[in-house]
Amino acid sequence: MTTSTHPASHTPIYEELVEEHGDILAEARAAAEHSQLTASQALDWSDLRRRE
Repeated sequence: MTTSTHPASHTPIYEELVEEHGDILAEARAAAEHSQLTASQALDWSDLRRRE
């Protein structure tokens, strides 16, 4: 993923690093969101209450 949330005119160093290494911050953000969703689904016990 190489989508940047920073305008190129304000952060030229960041844009250069993104070109060289990819957008690590965006990848970390996406991984964190995925982890939160996975944890939320794993800890969702609402189906157990419905069965009783």
